[in-house]
Amino acid sequence: MRFKTTVVLVLILAMVSVGALFANGQGESTGSSKPIFITMGTAGVGGMNYPTGIAMCSIWNSEIPGMKAVAIATGGSPHNIDLLRTKDADVAVCRSLEAYRASTGQDPYPEKMEWMRSLTGGLFVDVFQVVASKESGITDVSQFKGKRIVVGPVGSGGEVDARETLAAYGLSYDDMKVSYVEFSQGMDMIKDGLADAGILGVALGSSTMQELLLDNKSILVPITDAALANLKKSNPYYIRAMIPANTYPNQPNAVPTVGTPPDIIIVRADTDADLVYKMTKALYENLPAVQAVSPLLQQFNRNLVLPDEDMLVPYHDGARRYFVEQGWLPAK
Repeated sequence: MRFKTTVVLVLILAMVSVGALFANGQGESTGSSKPIFITMGTAGVGGMNYPTGIAMCSIWNSEIPGMKAVAIATGGSPHNIDLLRTKDADVAVCRSLEAYRASTGQDPYPEKMEWMRSLTGGLFVDVFQVVASKESGITDVSQFKGKRIVVGPVGSGGEVDARETLAAYGLSYDDMKVSYVEFSQGMDMIKDGLADAGILGVALGSSTMQELLLDNKSILVPITDAALANLKKSNPYYIRAMIPANTYPNQPNAVPTVGTPPDIIIVRADTDADLVYKMTKALYENLPAVQAVSPLLQQFNRNLVLPDEDMLVPYHDGARRYFVEQGWLPAK
């Protein structure tokens, strides 16, 4: 009986010790005193940003002791900015232009969100992609009037692109029948004859766009020089870009479009500088794992760590420290 009592006491003490160990965040061989929980905003599950976020969180979880990062699907850049504002997310994928609008208080943001910082240099340069079914007869955005058009979910980066593109042609949603859908659903609608055209936030070379153009029943629609000039009046950072020939099936010629500054990863300025340093370092020391998500992400490398004066959103102090150590930015 005495032996059994001793065994029971030893087991109880062991359980208490293990419980205390986990309570102090030492239950895993991470060496961290407490787990670090990070929520990352991305975009819709059908796009490129969601798997990009998953890949980045996987890197952080494996490279940073105690890190518990998870990527969540969101409505895109405007939604991500709001999630960081309310502290419902800690880090997010974001279009540079959208982050710039928010940080400077431009419409539709009622106040300057000066707490926004970049954890990375550029991920990749984004371009507008406009598509129409051949049956619709559309060869120019000016012909969208009276047509059935698909755009991204309300408030998403792609939907912002659509509104601004139409405005550059003197059009608005009131001039057409608009469906607000994820880009994969929008392309299905065009393919099935339920929509005539679309302006959708989709990565260059997207497999879904490949599928849409495979049967040669749809075309890419160019954006004219006059429309680009109008776009630059509202935002001087828009640039002329091209969709290279043969990016998609049945696309033998390059298509003129509009480009935007590179997408970035954003955090709040008050995020711990040492943590941001580790997160930035982990990404750039494991680039192949992120680049494997999409050919477009081959652009994600030191070449898009732009000088401070070229960044629409300033670097976080922790990120900048890493870039200075690597010799990619000058010390201040």
